[in-house]
Amino acid sequence: MSTLEPPRPDDRYQRQRLFAPLGSEGDARLRKSHVLVVGCGALGSHAAELLARAGVGNLALVDRDVVEWSNLHRQTGFTEADARAETPKAVATAEHLRRVNSGIHVQAEVADFNARNARRLAKGADLILDGTDNLPTRFLINDLSLSTDTPWVYGGAIGDQAHAQLYLPGQGPCLRCLLPELPPAGSVATCDTAGVIGPAPAAAASYEVSLALRTLAEGREGTRELAGMWIRLGLWDVSASISHVKPDPQCPACAGGHRDFLDGGSGEASTVLCGRGAIQILPAVASQDRVFDLDALAGRLSEVGQVDRQRFLIRFRPTAGASEHGTPRITVFRDGRAIVEGARDETVARSLYDRYIGR
Repeated sequence: MSTLEPPRPDDRYQRQRLFAPLGSEGDARLRKSHVLVVGCGALGSHAAELLARAGVGNLALVDRDVVEWSNLHRQTGFTEADARAETPKAVATAEHLRRVNSGIHVQAEVADFNARNARRLAKGADLILDGTDNLPTRFLINDLSLSTDTPWVYGGAIGDQAHAQLYLPGQGPCLRCLLPELPPAGSVATCDTAGVIGPAPAAAASYEVSLALRTLAEGREGTRELAGMWIRLGLWDVSASISHVKPDPQCPACAGGHRDFLDGGSGEASTVLCGRGAIQILPAVASQDRVFDLDALAGRLSEVGQVDRQRFLIRFRPTAGASEHGTPRITVFRDGRAIVEGARDETVARSLYDRYIGR
């Protein structure tokens, strides 16, 4: 029989407490912190795990998508079983993190992060961490940050490139000082067109979490000089650069006070999902507070196609010949949101939603 004493719970964070810039006081602040992670894909899954292992006390995870096979080469915490079951990413990430650290609180929300729910999802957050894959959502986070006076960390990865940036409301620039308006559709490379290697999102997420931990531990005064610092890494050619974005006195958001993406109403009814070859359909504004009865919907859809009822969703294929658009697959969530795979364009996807799900 071993005479060794079992490890004590406080040993978990011993090595990071020994890091002088953090220390015991900073470590204790992490335990009391609340971080909202928007997106649990390549960036968000890596970042959420680093935050959990650092002992950030409360993590709120939000993601609209499910795990698929093409995620597994770069997104941590997911397994082949998650891909087979098409488990919602927020749920799979939360379940993984609870096994990693039982001493923190992890909450998962399977939802599209949009203007209608952003304030609710960010309530109580000390910091927002970007794990998204599109600029409109990042512009929304930027508006939310300015409106609620909440720091946020921006991250991105494409090809072999990784970048990260910290934004502190009222101290330094905001995202729209760097990008005043959304670029034209199709003008920005995506993972669909440029691909991505696994180390890129891992590196971006590591920088994001480093900025987040320092902000949570030291407060805004301790990270003021980092606000707007733009960190860019090239993983394949082993390059790095840092530049400083200055506040723009003509910025429509932080200088002009416009919250175009937060106060802009319902937002788009459909969104092309990066890397999925799929289109997301949002229900009408009036139905956002409604929770779909998935059992009843499954029963209705079973009359016109193949239905796979899962714990959090329904997967549905119309019977052969039921649609002039072929046999797409429609995944429906409890909030009425749907992901349509196999549709030619957004108009076709919305038509399929109206036909089978309804508004």
